[in-house]
Amino acid sequence: MKIFSGKWSFYLSAAFLALIINIALYLFDSPVGMSEGYLSISEYCGEIIEQKSIASAPVIDWQTGFLLGIFGGALITALICGEWKLSLLPENSGSDSLKAFALSVLKGLGGGFLVMLGLQLGGDSMFGQWASAMQTSVGAWIFLIAFFVTGTILSILLSRRSAEGGG
Repeated sequence: MKIFSGKWSFYLSAAFLALIINIALYLFDSPVGMSEGYLSISEYCGEIIEQKSIASAPVIDWQTGFLLGIFGGALITALICGEWKLSLLPENSGSDSLKAFALSVLKGLGGGFLVMLGLQLGGDSMFGQWASAMQTSVGAWIFLIAFFVTGTILSILLSRRSAEGGG
């Protein structure tokens, strides 16, 4: 079918996303987000470390399932499109592969830490902020406006820097 293989317009995608967020809000009586899933996973890991044994399996609620669904959906999509490949070294790493591997791991861990820190400081994921904004949350609108203004200013400054040859 053309709907699954062709590109969707921005407006159709936005309408479907709004519909899915509102259905999830109705079904779960809570805005869709990832922070609670991250917190429940970290609490479970903390209990395992404290007890030094695995007493029971973790409880997988809808928010933890949401995190697993994001990972699973991205993996399935990459496999279907033929874009997935396992690579331990960045492309064009050169002859010093051990250094490139260590740098790649450090960048991945650092980037993941910064994403999780940003999620916690922002109050939730961007998906959760959109869901809260659709519920006319003033805090979510302030966050989104500040996010887009800051992102626009930063992208203009970085594009000027790269145009001048500085980066």
